Amino acid sequence: MSDLLCIDIGNTNICAALMRDKILSAEIRIPSHPLLQTEDYTSAIRELLIKAKRRKENVQACIISSVVPQLTPAFIQVCKILYSKDPLIVDHTLPLDLTIRYDDPSEVGADRICNAVGALERYAAPIIVVDMGTATTFDVVSEQHEYLGGVIMPGLETAGRDLFERAARLPKVQFDFPEKIIGTNTRESLQAGLMWGTIDQIDGLIERICREWGKDKVSIIATGGLSTVIAAHSRHIRHVDKTLTLFGMACIYEQLCGGNT
Repeated sequence: MSDLLCIDIGNTNICAALMRDKILSAEIRIPSHPLLQTEDYTSAIRELLIKAKRRKENVQACIISSVVPQLTPAFIQVCKILYSKDPLIVDHTLPLDLTIRYDDPSEVGADRICNAVGALERYAAPIIVVDMGTATTFDVVSEQHEYLGGVIMPGLETAGRDLFERAARLPKVQFDFPEKIIGTNTRESLQAGLMWGTIDQIDGLIERICREWGKDKVSIIATGGLSTVIAAHSRHIRHVDKTLTLFGMACIYEQLCGGNT
């Protein structure tokens, strides 16, 4: 059985992972900034293979999901250097079992397409995927496998970093839930606002989406870096799936190329 090399290029991190039979075998993370040389990224993929105790020949194919256009060519080149062939690039033009109803389908990020495809494979539609990364995105997917659209808001870490940078007297705090909502010091007050504010934003938007959509039974899945921390306090999120984007990439490869990865 062969591996699929999945390269998920995000605004904060690049996740390079090996998937076998759509199950994560190993992964590494590389900061998206500063930009490195192609040789550096190639070395990182070689380190992934060593970590997974795989030979280069164990990898059947490569797939890239990227929301950072300036990084995509470097990783296409990495795949050519290592495997002498082009990777599959996720975008809105692929003939997937997903109909994109966005006004301009080219505006839908590759990660959101992967999340939608992966969620349809694992969960009962209708679906809302809440991806908590640099931005927090909400992807709305119908029973008919239609990507209907969604919501984009600043991610928790993005909002916190912006606040810390702009307010000179506010200290950086850990993204932990305080014991009470009414803070009696600056740290507690900041944590209450960031953490409970994020929860109320997410739950409030889920409620608004369902009300506008006219749905009351929806599978709501959280993914992304802080999903485990946040979802535990949500009134609506019932599933946490940290590997959903990678799983979706493996599903896309299987839909288009077959194979046993």
